[in-house]
This record gives sequence, C-alpha cells and structure tokens, in this order.
Amino acid sequence: MTIITQNEEHLPQNYQSLATEKIDAELKSFTGGRKEKCISSHAAAQVTHFCEESPAFAEVVYKTKRTLSDCCAEVVKDAKEYISDIDVYRGIVRAYFPNADIKFLMNIEINGDAPSEEEMAKVPERHVRPSAPVKPAKPAPAPASKPPKPETNLAAGQRSIQLSLF
Repeated sequence: MTIITQNEEHLPQNYQSLATEKIDAELKSFTGGRKEKCISSHAAAQVTHFCEESPAFAEVVYKTKRTLSDCCAEVVKDAKEYISDIDVYRGIVRAYFPNADIKFLMNIEINGDAPSEEEMAKVPERHVRPSAPVKPAKPAPAPASKPPKPETNLAAGQRSIQLSLF
C-alpha cells in the first residue's frame, strides 16, 4: 500500500522509529474486548508498516493521544459478527486520519500455467459437521457433450492480473 502525502521531505526520519516503538508498547499493554483483541496484532502490524512507508503517517501516529486500543475499538465499534478486511484497513487509517479514505490495488501473481479443463471442472469437497446427518450424494448428470474451453483474458505469457477493489 502506498500512502500519498505532501511535503514529506521536511519530516525527521526518527518519527518512524518512535511511532514503531509506541505501537509495540501499546500492543504489549493492549486493553479491549474480544473483537478488539482479535484484530489487535494485525492492526499493530499494519500501523507499523504504514509508519515505515510514510514519515508523515508516522508523525501523526507518534503525536496522537489515541492508542492502538482506541484504534481497534474504533475499527470494530459498528461490527456485528464479522468485518471485512477492507473495513479493518479503512478503520485503522481513519483512527489516525479521520478525513482519509483508502484505495486498494491488488496484483495477482500467476505462478505456473492456467488450470486445466479437468481442474476447472472439479467440484470442491464439502465438509459436513459431525453432528449433522450426512445425506447421500446425488450422482452428477453425464455431460451431453464436451464443454467449450473457458476463455481467459490472459495474453500468452502474461503472469499477473491487476484488479482494483474501488
């Protein structure tokens, strides 16, 4: 993730190490409920990473009175039973920069060949809880003819796909 700020060259480099030390100490003395604790180590790692990438982000993290515990509480305050990764990242950033928003860029690195037709036709095995009654599987209908080869948008030799989530 790249953090874009203006005039970073005027900031001293030591804010990055000071902010990292602050987050490490706050993680060790973390207070919060089950939901907050669930994301605390991930949030600490991400805040530290953002501080390493941006001296301006590090300065705000170091100077703010809010703690990592406060950050995690803010992230999960409206969460019910689940929260998306994107909402966690958004909450982490907004805990320190309330007016900020995030953009994601995902790069998918393709290692090896595209899946074969046989691999794409496989149905995943379903795991059933032991207490649930097991229903006999219905046999799959025999295909009338060979299905057409799925088209891919990968050019020959292309090894990555770039997607934007926003």
